[in-house]
Amino acid sequence: MLEYKSETAIGAEIPEITSAQRITTEKLCYLFMIFMMGCFVGWIYEEIFYFFTEGMLRNRGLLYGPWLPIYGVGALGIYALKPIKRNPVLLFALCVVITGVVEYIIGFAGIQLFGLRLWDYRGLFLNISGIICFRSVISFGIMGLAFHYFLEPVGEKLYKKTPIIIIKKVCLLLVALIFIDCIMSFLFRTPITY
Repeated sequence: MLEYKSETAIGAEIPEITSAQRITTEKLCYLFMIFMMGCFVGWIYEEIFYFFTEGMLRNRGLLYGPWLPIYGVGALGIYALKPIKRNPVLLFALCVVITGVVEYIIGFAGIQLFGLRLWDYRGLFLNISGIICFRSVISFGIMGLAFHYFLEPVGEKLYKKTPIIIIKKVCLLLVALIFIDCIMSFLFRTPITY
């Protein structure tokens, strides 16, 4: 809710942002930055993994930019587990479950709704329809631990040190870049499929 604090010379009221709105905006910016961190770290992980397994660098995913939104969604799911951070075994298990569910839902939707199989785990140990497998969920569980015990604490410190006006501008810039990337990718990009 906007509170009105002052009036202009011609008598119109100027809304002032309440502390609750400021906190909500800051929290949304923080969650968006976690999403973007997940997107970018996921992109780096994929590039490194496939460089060693296929011997080449290729931009994977649906978008041109250095981000994979599925990892951003997974990062938000993993971040939601912060209250159980003190129990690493439970945290690992829930990271495996959450990222496995996210990967399965997005992989299944890609195949069923768009006819796109963006990854293929058929032939790998304990795979389900080639959409998820033991290796993927275990590696995501390990990345979930790295997120909670390293990436998020470092990111939170940097976030708190950065003036909120800069954070908001960076968030707006990233939203604009992803929006443009989505349009350009929809119009011109042919994703790597299996």
